[in-house]
Amino acid sequence: MMKGKGTAGWMVVVSGFLLLAGCTGTGSDKTDLNSQVQQLQTALDATKNERDLLQQDVKKLTQELEKTDSALADATQSNTKLQGQLQGLTKSRDDLSAKVEDLGAARTDLQKRVDGLATSRDTLEKQVAALTQARDAARADAVSAQTRIDQLSEKLKSQTQQMVELQDQMAAIRSVLQQLQQKLE
Repeated sequence: MMKGKGTAGWMVVVSGFLLLAGCTGTGSDKTDLNSQVQQLQTALDATKNERDLLQQDVKKLTQELEKTDSALADATQSNTKLQGQLQGLTKSRDDLSAKVEDLGAARTDLQKRVDGLATSRDTLEKQVAALTQARDAARADAVSAQTRIDQLSEKLKSQTQQMVELQDQMAAIRSVLQQLQQKLE
């Protein structure tokens, strides 16, 4: 852009000198000067066109730079947001790790309790088995005792019957004895 302005300024100065020089010269010199002025004017117009194109390029580059700056600002903001999310996720991960450790400790404690309960269960099962054996043995003893009681009861009945018979016989003998005694008297 500066180069275009410098060239245009230089051409204006040269044109001015040529015009001044042409005022003092002859007609053919004026024609040459007019031709040179025409060339300088054409060069000046071309330079202006280049300047305008360069200004458009500068404007486009400025717009692209602004877009790039905006995109960079958006990217920076997104990066900051992502950093915040990453920190949040890291904190959540750390919290979850702590909870996992707590759950691991609780699981270990629970396993100890389960093992203790299993030991208690085994002890209770042994006691139940012993009590079951004792109950079965007592039941067998009760059945055996009942059988023995039944046998003794039958024996007692039989002996009671024999005693009744013996008492009857004794009564009969006493009666006979009394009768004999009465006859003897």
